[in-house]
Amino acid sequence: MGLNAVRAGLEPVFELRRRAGRAARRLRDQAPALPDEADLLRAFGGTHGRIEEALADLIGRGTALLPADLGPAAMRSAYAQRPEWGGRLLAAAGRVLEHRFDLLGLDDRPLGARLPWHQDPVSGFSWDPRRPSEDLMAAVAREFGHGRDVKRPWELARFQHAPLLAQAFWLTGDRRYADEFRDEVADFTAGNPIGRGVNWGCTMDVALRAVSLVVAASLFREILRGDRAFASLLWRSLLGHGRFIAANLETGEPRGNHYLTDLAGLLVVADALRGLGEAEAWQAEAVPALLAHAARQTLADGADYEGSIPYHRLTSELVHASVLVLERRGRDASALRAHLRRRADYTAHYTKPDGLAPQIGDNDDGRFLVLGEHRADRRDHRGLLACAGVLFGDPALLQLAGERTEEALWMHGPSALDGLAPRACDSRARVTSALFPQAGAAILRGGGLWVHFEAGPVGQGGHGGHAHNDTLSFEAHAEGEDLIVDPGTGQYTADLQARDRFRATAAHNTVRVDGEEINPIPKNPFHLAGIDRPRVLRAVFRRPFDLVEAEHHGYERLADPVTHRRLLFLGRSARRLVIEDRLDGKGTHRIEWFFHLAPRVQASLEDQTLRGSAGRVGFRLGADRLPPGAAFALVEDRFSPGYGRVEPSRTLVVTWEGPLPVASRFHLTLVEEGS
Repeated sequence: MGLNAVRAGLEPVFELRRRAGRAARRLRDQAPALPDEADLLRAFGGTHGRIEEALADLIGRGTALLPADLGPAAMRSAYAQRPEWGGRLLAAAGRVLEHRFDLLGLDDRPLGARLPWHQDPVSGFSWDPRRPSEDLMAAVAREFGHGRDVKRPWELARFQHAPLLAQAFWLTGDRRYADEFRDEVADFTAGNPIGRGVNWGCTMDVALRAVSLVVAASLFREILRGDRAFASLLWRSLLGHGRFIAANLETGEPRGNHYLTDLAGLLVVADALRGLGEAEAWQAEAVPALLAHAARQTLADGADYEGSIPYHRLTSELVHASVLVLERRGRDASALRAHLRRRADYTAHYTKPDGLAPQIGDNDDGRFLVLGEHRADRRDHRGLLACAGVLFGDPALLQLAGERTEEALWMHGPSALDGLAPRACDSRARVTSALFPQAGAAILRGGGLWVHFEAGPVGQGGHGGHAHNDTLSFEAHAEGEDLIVDPGTGQYTADLQARDRFRATAAHNTVRVDGEEINPIPKNPFHLAGIDRPRVLRAVFRRPFDLVEAEHHGYERLADPVTHRRLLFLGRSARRLVIEDRLDGKGTHRIEWFFHLAPRVQASLEDQTLRGSAGRVGFRLGADRLPPGAAFALVEDRFSPGYGRVEPSRTLVVTWEGPLPVASRFHLTLVEEGS
């Protein structure tokens, strides 16, 4: 019987279990739902007569997320060849021992001797750990905009620092890292009964926590063998996590990265608990659903369907992890491999020459599993390229990853990484100018310039939960320096005005008409209905130039409808980017053009030309064609390099009012230093 048939037969059972679980949670008294040792033994179905036998069996299995031949001696040898990696890793683990965390904008803030699992350290607000999670999350949604951010306790409770402690233990043998892990798990388990408090309010975060605990358990297996009480607690907790995920899959529409993460997390937990009847049922449910939803979540050109490049990285990571688990257990993952191959190609193209990704759509710094540098810029997606390079035996991807191969070292092993690295290749052939039609993304490059042009839909089938009003916006980068940038996300629900400001039309390098949004922004902070209907009209990539033209219809809802068409032309020999806009319609309208400068850019406005520099890169941004009366202003603005982080920047705003149609032409030209 095939997997689809198995799942079809079990689906009524799964749905009944989910409904029963929800009902039970509402009726449950104060007793925690953590499985006891008798429950763990029963889950084995009589295979083991004593809990010690069951624990020894679980500990010895490891996780398929890591290669079977991975060992402390090999990793110490690998890190000895890269001393800067070891220094960073141990410094990061040392901060965890001191309870100093970088929580979504909190740089190394000490959180106290006992970690505040239920608190937003910024606002100081704490959620009730005894309250049923479903009721509590309904209250959290009603309190959006009150300055408190539930993502910070979620980030801490994801335990993505747990594998870091285990890695440090492998490199040093220092028991302090194991003791910290044990104490944190014990404290979290005691203070976060399953189904109560904010840390069981989002299944995605439960799944991410479970994945990190599984990996840490595998790396700490020698410690667990000598500590029966802790081993019992950890594996009973993982059983509880698996049961919770299976009973609370986020199946509401639109299904997106949350549902995919739930399934990948359930697959990892089921692998760690393989041999238990429940785990077999979880896998029977998770695998076909994962295959089906990954196909839905991956566009034909390899981009993620949510319209967000940072979320593309998250979902690509969990697809990679799922491929490893399935193939290392002898299962067919060819469909997931094909999705990941296309995703890696898209990642290789959107990665800027400085190694960072543009912030198209929402960026909440989310990761599936962190095994590389914890303090690396979350806009750096090259670790994904390294892992894909090893998985596909593609040295070009590995070369594009540069020094960001630490994650691949842990997930694929030193021998696989070292065996691929020496192979000669030309990675430049992989990252030419390109159009990704389903994503509506065009990459233009040459003459020292790299440009990302955004003309795609809002994603999620038109729901736009992680989309911004960035239609026909662009980013420009030159010789290792950002020049024109997308200002990012800021944060989500603590400040709804700030949330809307960062996803507004004026926060992107596009055109605003009559002060209106391209797509009206609703009160729901995770919805943006795509009425703009963007369309790429042509894309021409030639040796002397790149040209891309697109249009959108978001302003056709106005009393006097307006259509916006934009053309980008990159001339390689002239080292010049031309931005042509045409706004077709009737009547008088107020038109605003926005050009958001990267924070490092030093700029001055002289008449109608902006002269700027970033590092050693000089440029001019001016107008070749504008209707009379256009006004130029260089205004103070804000830029967010990551979730919860905001720094000052400046934006060039050009304003004109008059009758349509109207055409404009701007240029961004690189200039020699001092000219």
